[in-house]
Amino acid sequence: MTSQHLWFPSGNHTLLAHLNVPAQPVRHGVVIVPPFGWEDICAYRPLRSLAAGLASKGIATLRFDLPGTGDSSGSPLDRRLLAAWAQSVQNAVSELKKNTGLQKVSIFGVRMGALLALAAAPGSNVDGLILWGASATGRVLLRELRAFRNLEVSDYAEGEMPPPAPVEGLEVAGFLLSPETEKEIEVFNVDQLPPLPGQRVLLLSRDSFPHDKKLVQSLEKAGCQITLKTGAGYQDMLAAPHEPVEFSADTEREIVEFIDGSYAGNPLSDASRASSERNRSWSEGGLVETALTLSYNSRSIFSILARPSVPPASDWGLLFMNAGGVRHIGPNRMWVEAARRWATRGIPSMRFDFQPVGESDGDELATLDNLHDNSLVEQLDVVMSAMRKQMNCRRFIAVGLCSGAFASFQALLVDPSIRHALMLNPRVFFWDPEIESRRLAQRVNKGLGDVSYWRRLVCGEIEPQRIQQAARIALTRLLHGGVLNARIQQIPRHAMASSWDRIKRLQTRVTLVFADGEPLRQEMIDEKQLPPSNNPLIKSIHVGKTGHTFRALWAQQLVQDLIDSEVALTIQEEFSQCRPEEVLHGLPALV
Repeated sequence: MTSQHLWFPSGNHTLLAHLNVPAQPVRHGVVIVPPFGWEDICAYRPLRSLAAGLASKGIATLRFDLPGTGDSSGSPLDRRLLAAWAQSVQNAVSELKKNTGLQKVSIFGVRMGALLALAAAPGSNVDGLILWGASATGRVLLRELRAFRNLEVSDYAEGEMPPPAPVEGLEVAGFLLSPETEKEIEVFNVDQLPPLPGQRVLLLSRDSFPHDKKLVQSLEKAGCQITLKTGAGYQDMLAAPHEPVEFSADTEREIVEFIDGSYAGNPLSDASRASSERNRSWSEGGLVETALTLSYNSRSIFSILARPSVPPASDWGLLFMNAGGVRHIGPNRMWVEAARRWATRGIPSMRFDFQPVGESDGDELATLDNLHDNSLVEQLDVVMSAMRKQMNCRRFIAVGLCSGAFASFQALLVDPSIRHALMLNPRVFFWDPEIESRRLAQRVNKGLGDVSYWRRLVCGEIEPQRIQQAARIALTRLLHGGVLNARIQQIPRHAMASSWDRIKRLQTRVTLVFADGEPLRQEMIDEKQLPPSNNPLIKSIHVGKTGHTFRALWAQQLVQDLIDSEVALTIQEEFSQCRPEEVLHGLPALV
């Protein structure tokens, strides 16, 4: 299999796609349409696994980011976005055919992607539709999204009224549907689509959840040939991104059997494939972005270089790392927006995935251990070396959340070229594989004396798996003579003190940003290991209740403003003779 990364046009947008082409002759193609928002974040790595699995069986695949999502151009506030999404599916089919010479292509869509596959089918000329978790109407999908929104707001706000959102629309897990897009989805109905006589359709259920009867009836009425199968592994696929799974082997087998049922004739030869040049870059309004594949330990690190369209006059560069298991687009796509904003101001940046996250290689699944691996510093050095070579960057500002914050902290201790680390909600400064277990045991111990804990336990609000895990930890500690309420030193005092001393000697800026409920912040307070007050280059900022990834739109805006002000503060030393806003094209001087 060969993997290629390319941009292709779709209406007013330019979309990033990932093309997997089998080494053997290609016999079929599949366009994979992602779900929306947080489901896309969680399902990204499993769907990448599916693409590789299909390619190993002679089936070319193309995955892509919808307009206004992921790395593609556009914004959630774009007009007629649902129509642009449907058009992008049709254009993705054409792109796959163009790059492989295939005539037989199917569309595989998950949840929102399944709705878009249905919307795009009449004009796509595809051999088959594979729909996982599809509904007959957009209203059903919106009802689930709104329920999820209500649940998460009550979860991280703990009953308090959150600050108002800076824009109107349906905010779900930090992702926005504008009022117009929400209305377009609301009125979507399969019955209003043109007839699809003879269209082959595979409907996959969400695990044992029953198929949508109205959808089945509507497709039958439209003249489709329907196959109903169980889609095993749906909920597992949507687990937290730092706990990814391989794509379900059973569901992959159902997809392959459905595709093979339509296959007739000889496979295409290698010579029949299109040989057009892949578009690895795109540009718009003073911005150029290029998909780059860097090498570390003979495996790829996927990255996107955002740079100004004219050679930068500065030697500064920005680094944006995957946030835990969330790929390089950053939490709620914040890294994409920040990188493009700063590239148009003359400062290039690289956003990238550590192995084995997002689009980078790695056979193993992401875990807390390898998300905090010692190799992260070496991988970060590979990225900085590429920016030195391509952009002449000599000084860097590293922006990271969770494991990305951990990596930037570890890297600045050994690399003086990192002049500023903006660390959002780091879980640890020094990795200890037992730290999360100890934190869980302490939370359980505190909860035993809390009436609300027992109320939540009786009402079933605490998951049984969490109870079992905590019980195992508590029992293990008691059997080894431990005391549950004993104070445990979570932050190694000598290593922390040495690190603050080194940061002071290097004159490196460090900005710590913590939301409510972050364990590391509380441990720093309890253990009296807050940053030294005699170093003005280190600051700690506390944000309200907004979740680990700053999901709320008001928190996203706060983080974006914080990134801008901190970057401006750092690089202004280079432009000491000028006002920062004059150099940075209108950026307010927030010093």
